[in-house]
Amino acid sequence: MNRIEYINKITTCAARFVHEVEGFNAIGNYHINIHAENFLVPLLNEVFGLELENLNSTKKKNFPAIDLADFKNRVAFQITSTSSLDKIRTTLETFSKYDLQNEFDVLYLYILTEKKPQYNDAKLKDVIPDSFGFESSDHIIDKDVILQKINAISSTPKIQAISKLYEHEFSDIQIEQRQLKFENGYLNNEPEDISPNMVKISFPKVLYKAELFINEEAILENLNDYLESIGKRKVKKLKPNTLVKKALKQNKVYFEDWILHEKCIYTFRDLSKNNEPLRKIIDAGTITTLDCKDFYEQDEASNKVFKNLLRKSLIQLCYYKGIEFFPPRGIFRFANSRPPKAKQIRWKGKKESTKTVIFEMTNKKEGHIICYRHLAFKASFLNFEIDWYLVINPTWSFTNPGGYRESRFESAYMAGIKRLENNNSVYNYFRFFAYSLSYTDLFVTEYPYLQTSKNEPLSLSPSLDEQKWIPVKIVEETSEFTPTEISLDNELTNSIFSDQ
Repeated sequence: MNRIEYINKITTCAARFVHEVEGFNAIGNYHINIHAENFLVPLLNEVFGLELENLNSTKKKNFPAIDLADFKNRVAFQITSTSSLDKIRTTLETFSKYDLQNEFDVLYLYILTEKKPQYNDAKLKDVIPDSFGFESSDHIIDKDVILQKINAISSTPKIQAISKLYEHEFSDIQIEQRQLKFENGYLNNEPEDISPNMVKISFPKVLYKAELFINEEAILENLNDYLESIGKRKVKKLKPNTLVKKALKQNKVYFEDWILHEKCIYTFRDLSKNNEPLRKIIDAGTITTLDCKDFYEQDEASNKVFKNLLRKSLIQLCYYKGIEFFPPRGIFRFANSRPPKAKQIRWKGKKESTKTVIFEMTNKKEGHIICYRHLAFKASFLNFEIDWYLVINPTWSFTNPGGYRESRFESAYMAGIKRLENNNSVYNYFRFFAYSLSYTDLFVTEYPYLQTSKNEPLSLSPSLDEQKWIPVKIVEETSEFTPTEISLDNELTNSIFSDQ
């Protein structure tokens, strides 16, 4: 096949491309535009000699003003089927608003259908960033511009490669298959909001580091005097972490949102302030301010220290919410009162509601309380580029009648409740915790060193039919003895949550 035949095939397929976009858009379906972005990445890379990537796949969906980008060569593309001047202005305004001219030297607008014969550059001038070159005649392009550039390529093998790209996407078979998918509801599916079990968190931009300055001998002397008074053996030395806790306790400081690493304290608390309680155990002359991002990206050890500091800060945040950290299981659970009893808290979804967070569980024969069931969660932290997230995995904690120690029947209770709960009930527990951790009012102590956002859904397209992939839950009988019946907590339902 010669050069002219390849060019003819490309021209035919390019026309089909425009026709297909116009056809789907005419009936209000724009999924083909997303599909077009994936096709255009390899095509534009060949034609312009770039290394573009689809930002809707690799960075963020609806990345401000642009869809495709080559960060190495500093070139960006907006892909749209709308050719109006207003669309061009909106794109340039958004491009300027997010200072993308600092990332890219060139911006193209690729019109999937057909660009207008001419644009009034005077009406675009006020939205073009200062010192940024943008001319409508050069930077607004469509299929005709691409065909002209392809025709100017002298290499027949390169034109052959481009021809194969077009044929692969816009042959008769491919177009027929896309039409069938549309008729069967694939392209026609509305997107679905999904909620991963994590919430975005925020914290100060800097943390503080300082060396310890503790009179260890005095701490040991006071501790040994106490141990001797209760008839226990004296200790010769304290572990560093224990020493710090004893020193803080002696100074009547009870918070623990700090980390000890290599004989230094790390904290979000501003150690430079004279009234900061942690200054009582540090050498003020060694205080160092560290940029959080620089610190956690430094190496694996620093990242681990930072995550531990986030966990300790979460413990302090939860303390103000009536939630305690239970180290033996590494979980956060609603704390019982003294004496222990069932606990309910008021909260607001679509309306004011009451949620039981600690249940009394009674002996099924004798009727007395044998344990308490606490709503709980396990926590971990993830970061994606500059954003950090708290991952919340709801669970339960079962305590003895004292309300704190783990019940000896906990494993049996947990197995029983997992057989009863489904995805929706666990998701609603997550939503409840996300609400509880982010809620503030005049009567709740605000914790300044860690805040959580409300859970925000992500859009998935096409939507998934859950009935086709979630297995049917089979409730099995258990032979393991438990002194009480396990029942499903039905207090949280979809209808009581506000749409956010």
